[in-house]
Amino acid sequence: MAVLELEIIGPTSAKKLTIKWVEIESPTGSFLVGPGHIPLVSIIKKKSILLYQPHDAEPTTLEVDGGIFSVADNKAIAILD
Repeated sequence: MAVLELEIIGPTSAKKLTIKWVEIESPTGSFLVGPGHIPLVSIIKKKSILLYQPHDAEPTTLEVDGGIFSVADNKAIAILD
């Protein structure tokens, strides 16, 4: 099964995960990113939810206050406000 690397960088902490997919809410709507996704850069909507499926666990929800999301070469980065 293909996986995606996700790095979540917050104001006080950072973590790297291996995930199956991540769902992001942008100002214009939600979108799902999985392995093999085309390169993309997006703003993360303020007061939204970042939802991701770890490779070996149940889906995880993270409340965020906006930020920037990018994906390229099976590596995604969420830089949070």
